[in-house]
Amino acid sequence: MHGGLDIANAIGTPIYASFDGEVIAAGPTPGFGMWVKIRDAQGTITLYGHIDTATVQVGERVFAGDQIATMGNRGNSTGPHLHFEVLVNGSDKTDPMWWLNERGVTSG
Repeated sequence: MHGGLDIANAIGTPIYASFDGEVIAAGPTPGFGMWVKIRDAQGTITLYGHIDTATVQVGERVFAGDQIATMGNRGNSTGPHLHFEVLVNGSDKTDPMWWLNERGVTSG
């Protein structure tokens, strides 16, 4: 199971935090090449993978809409894109589109 949402765009395109939280990982990682992970107050983690550069550091507090990274093509990737995952309770993979829609975020 893929377990995430892939969003294609040009390398260097800004990536923004989907909600408030603390950066718990930012930098190189196997598979994704580079990533940023953010945990909110309820323990939900969002993962932003295949990024080109992280613009945040571990321990930093971010708010929804803050730039956290730029789009990339690192790791096991077939083209420039963002791989976005949502892990409720820190480990339960959840459909990212459903999760975003439940919070009033829609595509288009």
